[in-house]
Amino acid sequence: MKRKILASFLACVIMAVLVMVSCSGPKPVKPERKAITEAVYASGYIVPKDEYKLYALSDGYIIAKYKHDGDSIKKGEAIFKVQNDAFSARLSAASTTYDLAKRNSNESSPILMDLKNKVRSAEAKNRNDSINLVRYKNMFAANAVTKTQYDQAELSYEVSTNDLKSTREQYQKTLDQLQVDLKNAQSAMTSSGSDLANYTITSMMDGELYATSKELGEAVRKNDQVAIIGDKGHKLLQLSVDQQDIEKVKTGLPVIVKMDITGGKVYKAKVSKIYPEMNQSDQSFKVEAEFDENYDFNFTHASVEANIIIGHKDNALLIPVAAVRGEDEVEVKALGSNKKVKIKKGMETLEYVEVLEGLSETDEVVLPQQK
Repeated sequence: MKRKILASFLACVIMAVLVMVSCSGPKPVKPERKAITEAVYASGYIVPKDEYKLYALSDGYIIAKYKHDGDSIKKGEAIFKVQNDAFSARLSAASTTYDLAKRNSNESSPILMDLKNKVRSAEAKNRNDSINLVRYKNMFAANAVTKTQYDQAELSYEVSTNDLKSTREQYQKTLDQLQVDLKNAQSAMTSSGSDLANYTITSMMDGELYATSKELGEAVRKNDQVAIIGDKGHKLLQLSVDQQDIEKVKTGLPVIVKMDITGGKVYKAKVSKIYPEMNQSDQSFKVEAEFDENYDFNFTHASVEANIIIGHKDNALLIPVAAVRGEDEVEVKALGSNKKVKIKKGMETLEYVEVLEGLSETDEVVLPQQK
């Protein structure tokens, strides 16, 4: 009987101790001085500097591929040649029309030579009629011819004068029209030449051809992407920063970078450009960063994870993030009953919050009990 009573008593004592321990909660913590680094997380890719996508400007099929992935390239150098039979027919017709217009507008062309001959004949007849008119006028004055004969000579002169004027005007009108035809044909040829340039896809810059997406014999349509070109050897970071953090990011801030493709190696960079337009699909902003060193990466579009360092302090007064209740309140241990204190926060990480005002190193901050 005594043993049963003793066992019951011991069980009660153990339960009481457990209750006291559970009610006491975690021990208070004191603010401590240590270094803190605040950073904004970003993910993204390594891309060539001045990267741009090259698109086809016409429909057709690839009949020549002059460059391949990884090749160096110069501005204006051809990458692809595109063939289009319908365009070839139009180009041939434009060439024929231009050649014909050029021949017709020449001073020795059959059209103009025929009109020149007509002008010369009209000039000769007009000169002859002019001489006859003078002769008949003198003869009429001497009563050697009748008035009717004189009037006939005068009429012949007027007719030949009008014919001469008409043939000269016809020559000039034809010459002007032939010049217009030549200019139109030349314009059509120039346009065809521009179209021809669209069928040879060339680089817009000196750099490296990082990727091509078409091969010999493949069909291509206007506005199809056919290649990616960028600065040779010079890579930069293209990062995405959440809209809630973008206000903290400034140009010149240091960036710590890791990438899966190189394991645990850490690279350093600096923010060089912040784009103002938000990506609606993921509510983020594009940020570019330049590497501190010209690392010789032989790859592009590799994924990266980065931390943009927005602040660092070596001797900051810190408390655990878990100690903060609400936005800026902590519970401090005191005689009698604990008290709630408002603090002014500084830098903040996932683990710690910097306290600028409201606490000292001797205060004991009560951590909330875990539920």
